[in-house]
Amino acid sequence: MRIAIDASTISTQGGPRTYVLGLVDALLRIDRDNEYVVFYNDSDHLGRFPAAKEIVLPGKNPLARLWREHVLLPHACTREAVDLLHCPKSAIPYHASCPVVVTLHDLIPLKHPETEKFAARMYWRLQIPIAARRSSFIITDSEHARQEIRDDFGCLPEKVKAIMLGFDPHMTQQRSSADGERVCRTYGLPAEYLLYVGTIQPRKNLDTLIEAFYRLKKNAALADKLVIVGRKGWLYEKLFARIKELHLDSEIIFTGFVPDADLPFIYDRARVFLYLSLFEGFGLPPLEAMACGVPVITSNATSLPEVVGDAGITVSPTDIDGVSAAIMRILSNPVLAEHLREAGRARAALFSWETAARETLAVYTQVRGKQ
Repeated sequence: MRIAIDASTISTQGGPRTYVLGLVDALLRIDRDNEYVVFYNDSDHLGRFPAAKEIVLPGKNPLARLWREHVLLPHACTREAVDLLHCPKSAIPYHASCPVVVTLHDLIPLKHPETEKFAARMYWRLQIPIAARRSSFIITDSEHARQEIRDDFGCLPEKVKAIMLGFDPHMTQQRSSADGERVCRTYGLPAEYLLYVGTIQPRKNLDTLIEAFYRLKKNAALADKLVIVGRKGWLYEKLFARIKELHLDSEIIFTGFVPDADLPFIYDRARVFLYLSLFEGFGLPPLEAMACGVPVITSNATSLPEVVGDAGITVSPTDIDGVSAAIMRILSNPVLAEHLREAGRARAALFSWETAARETLAVYTQVRGKQ
């Protein structure tokens, strides 16, 4: 087959970018039978996948994206004699000359539109139904998301498959203590801390994390600082105002965006990793934390229990007292902390981009075989 992959999300930050990088790298590593064409939306990433043919189809803002996805992309697939197109971010051409596989990571933009800016809300309201109904096959990240897609769009069970994500293998490799010191100096980090990694936006539910952290500080039960790694998304102003109101400015360290190469060193020094998101299609940061041997506390909501299994502590994402108690359970019990570290590493070993790539390749073969 000649397989095309729309890699436009490589130009973004966060989960969709990580997904494209991890999946395409693994596909090109394991697949010696098929040819690949990779489409970018700018020239900045040319050369990222040298084993594939790389083509730039420009278009980043919402209107330009619609033109790119519904006009430029299908025309390019025809010109390149593509046998199958994979669109890894919930949007596909309305018409295409070949079968289209789409990855619908989740239905959060439709089920919780308040979590999106207006332009993005309108874009996904148009794109996701087209992707769900007109694609040849849907890949999603979890059984929770799979069930939602089937229920909301009436998809046949055999059209939707959950393929769990992987993580960067650097997370489990031996690391230099000198490099760890350098990274921590770069971001002004202490020797130990509590940690969150992810975009700063309302659905990540940092409000509950901040309130739980404040209660422990107020009761003098906690000496550690809180480190928050990630870029500002939107509607973050209220969170920063609340931190100031609680006089936690000196107790919380915001690093901003951190490159992938630095992240493992930051995970390494965390005593507890916290991820209390309200809605997730998967949840990569808890998986990364487990791979690095950090005890994880996460939400019992949506897909997150599928990721951590019994290797982490799950809590209601709105239960401030429950979050505070879970933090202290780990910090006050070295035996529990060590158990969670070992269980987390074992759990993370079940996930890999190579496994995801093999399962995805099987989907390509299945779809092509039906034509």
